[in-house]
Amino acid sequence: MASSPSSAVESSTVCLTLDLDWAPDHVLDDTRLLLQQAGLPTTIFATHQSPAVTALLALPGCETGVHPNFLGDPDEDVVLTRLLTAFPTAVGVRSHELYFDSRLLPLFQRKGVHYFSNDLMFLHAGIELYYDWSGLVRLPLFWEDDVHCLYFDGRFDCAALRLDQPGLKVLNFHPVHLFLNTREIADYRAAKPVLADPVAARKLRREGPGIRTLFLDVVGRLRGAEMRTLGALAEEFRAAHVFEGRTAERFAQEARKERAP
Repeated sequence: MASSPSSAVESSTVCLTLDLDWAPDHVLDDTRLLLQQAGLPTTIFATHQSPAVTALLALPGCETGVHPNFLGDPDEDVVLTRLLTAFPTAVGVRSHELYFDSRLLPLFQRKGVHYFSNDLMFLHAGIELYYDWSGLVRLPLFWEDDVHCLYFDGRFDCAALRLDQPGLKVLNFHPVHLFLNTREIADYRAAKPVLADPVAARKLRREGPGIRTLFLDVVGRLRGAEMRTLGALAEEFRAAHVFEGRTAERFAQEARKERAP
């Protein structure tokens, strides 16, 4: 059952997020420096463990979510459990390549997932948080960097993001595109074979306008704005709106039946 809009979401509500996508440590170290300079609350959807991931997630104001790849393994429970075990504070999920099927909802319920940020509504005005029929809080994405490269023809000014529109605006960046200053998806494809080599990869960073310069423009404009992580926003929504359905109870009943000898 969908709820009414959250009063916590105002026209200025912008949330910054990152999908790590198994980026090598030198790329993540570069992203960490960018986030340190930005000083903004950020929700980071982790894909793996490494020293650079640990350092990135330790930044003040950063919140951990998980970014499972359900496409490469038929056992979705194993995939999600592995990541939630590695990142026990995570209560939010965004699937790799924004994959979703309805079988994930009871799995999320069993694993204590509180919110799901997976639905891309590119540049739509008036986006709101809502409960889906399972009781999961949904926070749709407003913008994503790789889609920007496909959607626009070389336009990398902040005005293209329409941040003055009303509603929730969840922005999603990828460390690899920040590192490369990607302008076209072909930039990433060309760099992928040498991405693990810091020297070779750095030589492929694009000059001029791109995703990196756009990120710097965006965070510059957001300094001083009231921003929250997705988890904080989801908890505000849950506190203000009671889910009226019985889906969680029914899911629990079905799980007990499945475990029965």
